[in-house]
Amino acid sequence: MPRRQPFLTSGTQSALRNVRPRRLATIGAFAIAIVGIQPPAAKAQQSDSATPPAPSTTTRPAPPKDATSSFDVNFGAAITGDYNYRGYTLSDHKPSASTTIEATYNVLFAGVNTASVKMPNLSQLQMTDYAGIRPTFGKLTVEAGVAYYSYPGSAIDISYPEYYVAPTYALTSKLTVGLGAYFAPDYSRTGAWENYNAVQAKYTFDSGLSFSGELGRQGFGTTTATPSSPAYKLPDYTYWNLGFSYAYKAVTFDLRYFATTLSKQSCFLITGTGQPATGSNGCDPAVIATLSWNASLSGLK
Repeated sequence: MPRRQPFLTSGTQSALRNVRPRRLATIGAFAIAIVGIQPPAAKAQQSDSATPPAPSTTTRPAPPKDATSSFDVNFGAAITGDYNYRGYTLSDHKPSASTTIEATYNVLFAGVNTASVKMPNLSQLQMTDYAGIRPTFGKLTVEAGVAYYSYPGSAIDISYPEYYVAPTYALTSKLTVGLGAYFAPDYSRTGAWENYNAVQAKYTFDSGLSFSGELGRQGFGTTTATPSSPAYKLPDYTYWNLGFSYAYKAVTFDLRYFATTLSKQSCFLITGTGQPATGSNGCDPAVIATLSWNASLSGLK
């Protein structure tokens, strides 16, 4: 079994132990020293740290309308102004491109998503392999599965699996509501568990315009102590997004607002980006536009 990798290397972890509101002033000089020894390309994000992985959902194909169909393949591609996942950027507030291919057989599905990212010590390619079941019971669709997040070619290995169940219910032909529960026993190989619970709603008009939103709570456990860093509790937070989408044939334009309750210091603890004294701007509120394309093998016939 690979050795667990912390978010941060020993130098940054030492500073992390002192990140408390009443003690931030005492590490100001140390933070300045860190900045001084970083290469220019690392000034935007901490060079000796790694942002936790997360799945890309911008190109995830929509569940098939006919869940009883035998076999199909769905394709997707997207470009977004900022790859934001559960409230924090995985592309350093820069554009990101992603692709998805997903195969379905009756209620079974499996797929691979790739997305461009920009995070310290990680490659610029994020890969999400996922599989599960998606049965439909009248107006209720229950998706349950596992996703495995990795960054092939990275200097460190923080890959890990996350298990989830996400039912959706069509209240009307236009209004759909959903729940989601996600759990990872070893988040980014830190030893801390991770749990995300959310509610979503989407209303679609006949014109192709839809409004949707999500409200979620992200929780974490305590990391495993290492020789260079003690165990510490990762901060919990609330996350939400709200926006609209317009679909025309296979193309969809989405404009959305993302926000969390994370402070800059708490954002630093979770993402490892920024500086110990000033925290990270990776969790700042953002308005993000996304253009995506989705198609299926059955639709091309």
